Amino acid sequence: MITEDILAALRLIVGASGLKTADTLSLIHPGADPHNLDAGVMVVPRNTDQVAAILSLCNMHRIAVVPHGGRTGLAGGAVSSPGEIILSLAAMTRIESLSAPAGIAIVEGGVTLQTLQEAAASANLSVGIDIASRGSATIGGMISTNAGGMEAFRLGVMRHRVLGLEVVLPDGSIMRDMVQVAKSNEGYDLKQLFIGAEGTLGIVTRAVIRLAPGDAFTATALVACPSAANAVALFQKLQHNRGIHLLRAEFMARNYFALASSLLGPATLAAFTEAPAYLILETDAANQRQALSALEQALADSIEEGLVADAILAQSEKDRSEIWNIREDSNVITRAYPHGYWFDISVPLQELDTWLRQFDQGIADLGPDIRGFAFGHLGDGNLHVGVAGESTNPPKDKVRAMIYANLKEMGGSFSAEHGIGLEKKPELMALIDPVKLALMQSIKRTFDPKGIMNPGKIVG
Repeated sequence: MITEDILAALRLIVGASGLKTADTLSLIHPGADPHNLDAGVMVVPRNTDQVAAILSLCNMHRIAVVPHGGRTGLAGGAVSSPGEIILSLAAMTRIESLSAPAGIAIVEGGVTLQTLQEAAASANLSVGIDIASRGSATIGGMISTNAGGMEAFRLGVMRHRVLGLEVVLPDGSIMRDMVQVAKSNEGYDLKQLFIGAEGTLGIVTRAVIRLAPGDAFTATALVACPSAANAVALFQKLQHNRGIHLLRAEFMARNYFALASSLLGPATLAAFTEAPAYLILETDAANQRQALSALEQALADSIEEGLVADAILAQSEKDRSEIWNIREDSNVITRAYPHGYWFDISVPLQELDTWLRQFDQGIADLGPDIRGFAFGHLGDGNLHVGVAGESTNPPKDKVRAMIYANLKEMGGSFSAEHGIGLEKKPELMALIDPVKLALMQSIKRTFDPKGIMNPGKIVG
């Protein structure tokens, strides 16, 4: 357990209100994993110097530190245990500056994505990344997990949005690499080591984020496709259409859409044409009429070509919200089928139809009481996959083997955008290139020789 002397030393650094134990910690929601707050001790620094002092103290006494952002991660990266200390960036929420001419924002690690999105929108800019947990997910946490989201096919993942970083290392030293330009060839690009490291090498306290032009007037459509291959062909066609500016292309397989639309959608969506594959497409243009007209014409042409079976265009913001709710409230699966497992994989687009057919056959082979659901971000091949039993959990080893069968040979990945954490360590050890794994372990030992940073996660 953490001794009273250590608690007193932490209290000196952050003040009485910055240290939370027992009763005060019980008032905080644990987030996506009920074990996130199991450490029982949380420290909430207000600035980078306090973060540095905390890590220096913990490193000296070999006390493990588990960094927390918005606790929205789904891979167990924020899980803590007694004897460890949670370090939360919940008080480091300043947007230090936002420059419209430069298209950049300088923020502290605890700023939520939605807060930055709203600030950027006021300057007709976009963060260039969007995820369903935008209201809770923090920029520091998204950097640490290299979050992706629905705009990654055109604007990249978090790794591509970061220009500069400030990181506190395990011994309390501070690396300040807060460049505000894209071209900065100053030797090894060390900031990239911390992006996706899930707090195992240090804590991201500040960042320079590259912003993108804001969306103009949008048009949204729900599209039914005769196959996943047709959905991919439609996506590629729209990307090459000079009259269309494709913003988002979200994919839903039949089983997911049927469940979500029946439980979440209005009757018009629940009764929509049955098909193997569905897309939510969003485009923009200089005005609303132009956006709707261009998308409607493109879809009409695609129906003639056989790429599309049916389509619904949103005619109001209410229509748009109802369509997006079916995709974004993916917890509908766990509410309907709580006995199951989630996977987060990437499949190359040219292999998507093959993998989905393999998945459907694998679900059938597992037995009549097993249900399989797939949805995700079409443009980058990122699929979120759920496998659940009617009344009991299906055999996890068989499910894993079925999900990952041929995935590596196809050129895909077992971890797309939710990180490794604790949940995917077995996959990392079994599926990753052994030389790459050895290099990762070497980097961990170099940066964190005492092993205090988010222990047990990734290669810890």
